[in-house]
Amino acid sequence: MLIAISQRCDLNKHKEWMDNLETSYTSYLEKFGIKLVLIPNFSGDIPYYFEKFPIEGVILSGGNDISPRMYGEDVEWPGVSAERDNTERKMLEIAVERKLPVLGICRGMQMINVFFGGKLIKNIKEEIGDTHPPGLDHGIRIIDEKEAFNDTKVNSFHNQAVTEGSLSPKLKPFAVSEKERLVEGLYHPSLPIAGVQWHPERKSPDKDINEKLLKAFVKRELFWKK
Repeated sequence: MLIAISQRCDLNKHKEWMDNLETSYTSYLEKFGIKLVLIPNFSGDIPYYFEKFPIEGVILSGGNDISPRMYGEDVEWPGVSAERDNTERKMLEIAVERKLPVLGICRGMQMINVFFGGKLIKNIKEEIGDTHPPGLDHGIRIIDEKEAFNDTKVNSFHNQAVTEGSLSPKLKPFAVSEKERLVEGLYHPSLPIAGVQWHPERKSPDKDINEKLLKAFVKRELFWKK
C-alpha cells in the first residue's frame, strides 16, 4: 500500500528549514505493508505527487505545533511552520476529493480537527495544569461503543490538544483521556478519516490497539470503511 505522509519542518543549526521524518515511522509502518511517499513542505505542487504516484492513502505525522492562525486566532506561536500547515491542509483537501483513507497521528489528529473547523488548546500545562505531562503514559476511555476497542493506556507526546468543547462539529470522538477527557481519538462519520493523539510508531504500553488501528487503516475497516 503506497501512502503519502507529511513531514516535520524544523530549522537546523544553520537556520535553514529542513523536512524530516523519524525512522520509526518507516520501520513500523512497513510491518503492515505500507510504503511511503514523503511529501515536501516547500513544494508548490502538492497535487503532482498524487498524480505521479498511485497513492492509496494519507498519514499526517507528528511534530511541530499548529499555528493558531489556522483556526482564526491572530497569535504568534513558537515552533510552527506555515509551510507545513499549508501542505497538510492541501493533502487533506486532496484526500477528501479522492475519498482516500486518512490517519492522523498526534499533531496529525489535531490538524484533522482544525481542517474541519475545530480549535485547539495551545498549551495543556497553562490551560489545564500538570496532570497530562508529555512523555508519560496515561489511560484512555473508549466512548464510541460501536468500535471494537477497550479502555487502555497510551503514550503521550503533545503540548497542544483537542477538547470535547473545541472538537469540530463535523467530527466525532471515540476516545478521551481518563482524567481530563481530552480527545484522544476522533473520526469523520461519513469520510474515511480518523486520528489518534498518541504515537503508534513509538514505544507503547498497548501494542494491540496500535496494530488493530493500522490493520484497519490498511484494510479500510472500522473508521475507514465508508
